[in-house]
Amino acid sequence: MIVEILGHAFTLKGTMSSESLQAVAREVDAHLRELQRAFPARPLSDLAILAALNLAYECLESKEDHQLLQTEIETRSKQLIQILEASDSAFLPGP
Repeated sequence: MIVEILGHAFTLKGTMSSESLQAVAREVDAHLRELQRAFPARPLSDLAILAALNLAYECLESKEDHQLLQTEIETRSKQLIQILEASDSAFLPGP
């Protein structure tokens, strides 16, 4: 599949769907264009490194957010299980 980033064509191969590869290319292109506007005199290699750092930071933040949500889900699930187990025992007939 061929994608375009900053007017340059790149041939990509991977296990992702074509739509996903296009979305990734658009994201990289958008980041690079934003950096070009902010730093017009910087060489493309510098902009590529800045874009990579920005995208890696966003990825790291997402992973941290995901981990926090997963921990919260596990905690709440355990609390709900305890509540359900306590309510089940309240309805069990006694000896």
